[in-house]
Amino acid sequence: MEKVDDVIRMLDNMAESGVSRIKVEISEEVTDGAVKKAYHHGRCDVGSPFATGKLFDAKESDCG
Repeated sequence: MEKVDDVIRMLDNMAESGVSRIKVEISEEVTDGAVKKAYHHGRCDVGSPFATGKLFDAKESDCG
């Protein structure tokens, strides 16, 4: 239950600091308690082809 409390505390701290979007992913490759922040690029999803600039069939004006 302690780990659940840690996650709740982390999410509360992020919300209090003004973070408006939070995506939680679990990974066994990341050190316990580590946090990785990514910035949102407008309407495009973080990590999407639009956000990474690795478009395969879209025009430049499709995102931005």
